[in-house]
Amino acid sequence: MNDHAQGASGALTDQDIVDLTRRPSDAFNEVVLQADYTTRAALSFYRFRQLGGDYHLPSKRKRIKETPDANDPEAPQKYHHRKLKLGESTGRGVHYISSHPKVPLFQMSIIALMIIFESAANAYFFAKQSEFGLAGGIFQAAAVSLANVATSFFIVGYWGMRHISMPLDLENIFSRRNLYVLMGLIAIIVGLSLVFLVNLSAAHYRNILDMQALGQELPADLPTKVLPHFIVDPAVCEKILSSPLGETIGSAATNAMCRPFALHSLDAMVLFALGLAIAAFAAFEGRRLDSPFPGFSDSARGLERARAELRDALYMFEDSYEDIKEEVVEVKGSDLTPKEKMLIHRTMSDMVAPYIKLLRTTDDGLSDEFGLDHEIVDQFRVKPKTDGQ
Repeated sequence: MNDHAQGASGALTDQDIVDLTRRPSDAFNEVVLQADYTTRAALSFYRFRQLGGDYHLPSKRKRIKETPDANDPEAPQKYHHRKLKLGESTGRGVHYISSHPKVPLFQMSIIALMIIFESAANAYFFAKQSEFGLAGGIFQAAAVSLANVATSFFIVGYWGMRHISMPLDLENIFSRRNLYVLMGLIAIIVGLSLVFLVNLSAAHYRNILDMQALGQELPADLPTKVLPHFIVDPAVCEKILSSPLGETIGSAATNAMCRPFALHSLDAMVLFALGLAIAAFAAFEGRRLDSPFPGFSDSARGLERARAELRDALYMFEDSYEDIKEEVVEVKGSDLTPKEKMLIHRTMSDMVAPYIKLLRTTDDGLSDEFGLDHEIVDQFRVKPKTDGQ
């Protein structure tokens, strides 16, 4: 600050006001801190999208061929563990917006409502013949519904359908991306088998209750060797179903595996159809819970949170204008002129200008990330209207 000028006339020069405005403050320090977090989050998100959900560079042969010292015998060692540079891509990037829900808790609430609804519906079918009445029927129905919805949501939807929708990496067969696709396929097969088994067992349970209530029995010669049926030795099926256990509700799961569609009760068929419908909806919700690329939604959420915190810090710094103005008035000893107030505003804007850029994706970032020319990126930018338009 110009102490001589201030002491002589009590006035502040423009540079004095700028220096006072730029003095460190808690509000501006918070902007700098949040900008650091946002920068790190943006770089993490940017690198994830370039790598395409994997951490492997292109094949060794391709890397050596594209390097200027391809004839160097030590090239494989030099480029085997090198890191990607900004502006360099593997060509397998994740080029879409993360589709994760804003509030994952809402998705879980939907699942809880489905479990309650299916439990209430199933309780009607189970309670009629349950020895514990409505309470026993509700407990049995809740157990079946929880197994049905949880299996469909987490195994079929979240692990299976979500991961199998990832594109295959044909360049590196043993890449992490292909491993997730394989795990997703296995999850779908296992999950669907469990879903069908649970719902068929519940339907056969209801079917046996109806027959016991009417004093009826299934024919003893029902086939167990025809498809569709689960992988169970037909001899084992015949032995269990012809035993005393085969005439009780304890054989429901065996009936479901050995002769799955031998249902002769309308209530059992409705119960089976309802269970499959709710399982399909639960699998769909599980698929939407996160991005197919493991970690991509976490990276996107981290960037969203960092930008939101930076935006709030910028608002707080803007609100600190009155504090800065009072400090300048205290030093000056008189009110500020409109020109001096505008100078404070302009200085504050200049201070945060570099950090405001972190709230948006720059043209350079888009060009590097997607491998596009600036002329192409410019086609997707909204042009500001001029006065002549």
